[in-house]
Amino acid sequence: MSKERIKELEEEVEELSIQLSDMLCVALKLSGVVESKMQEALDAYIEGLDEESVEYGVKEILANIENLKKTKPELFGRKL
Repeated sequence: MSKERIKELEEEVEELSIQLSDMLCVALKLSGVVESKMQEALDAYIEGLDEESVEYGVKEILANIENLKKTKPELFGRKL
């Protein structure tokens, strides 16, 4: 594979990564995360990912968000 093609693929991966991050922000916002807590919510979401899980689909994403609601209600403007 040429260096040029590798560079193109790296740029593509970077763009997709940004799009995924944006989509996660949308999901968190729609689930009720307070705007001022978005970065903290993103960090907590990533920490909550199951590294053992090979598949990571809709059910797992929703479960992770529900877990955040239970364990970190302050991200959603609620207190423990």
